[in-house]
Amino acid sequence: MSQIPTPTSQAYAAPPWPFRGAEQISYVLDAEAAPLAALLPPGVVIDADPDGLVRCEVRICWYPWSSFGPFHETYILVRARHQDETIWFLPLIMTDNDLPLSGGREVWGYAKKLAVMSWQWGPHTAGQVLFTMDRPAGQRLLTACFAPTRRADPTERVGHHVMSHRHIVGGSNTTLSELVLIGGSKALQRNSLGELALWAGTGSLTVNANSVSDPWHLVRPHTIHATYWQISDFALAPGRVVGDLMLAR
Repeated sequence: MSQIPTPTSQAYAAPPWPFRGAEQISYVLDAEAAPLAALLPPGVVIDADPDGLVRCEVRICWYPWSSFGPFHETYILVRARHQDETIWFLPLIMTDNDLPLSGGREVWGYAKKLAVMSWQWGPHTAGQVLFTMDRPAGQRLLTACFAPTRRADPTERVGHHVMSHRHIVGGSNTTLSELVLIGGSKALQRNSLGELALWAGTGSLTVNANSVSDPWHLVRPHTIHATYWQISDFALAPGRVVGDLMLAR
């Protein structure tokens, strides 16, 4: 059997997709549930509390080394339910590199878009990480600050499986619409003393513009409960399809 040639248009390497020294700051917050519910696909139900709020995380990321190259990323996770399981659903995500944009959309169904991002940490930022995200350039959608104050314990973090919606329209007979659980492995880095690279601190998150095309304002924080900064090594793997929305029609 002849081998299928690799297309010259291939944008990224084959799996798994490794990341090294990945920096991620996570803002654990509550936001209004009803507006965010409109971003969820069929079969996924928002997990709101009796006050009409839902637990979310906004994550800002700097990936200095990956098989996609270096890039920034920011995304929103919303606590939801799918078939009686609590999950994080990922409705909005931005990057500043076209290779992870292609991979994210094709492999996992991330609704990735290109944006202009900046991650700054130095003498001029008063001991804080300062992160900004614009789309288009000049329209500020997100401003985030974080100052580390103490080492954190991994047990403080609550994890769920992450789900996305891979929806590709290729014509009336070839539309693909699937729910995908993200696959992969992750390990926090350790310093020379064996201490895990996980810190808690004070964080602020400002959603600047109300954009119809990119509705990040829907996750405007009601309360920020905690903020964490971690440095990790991980490898992404192809996700697992857990729902075919075309069959469910």
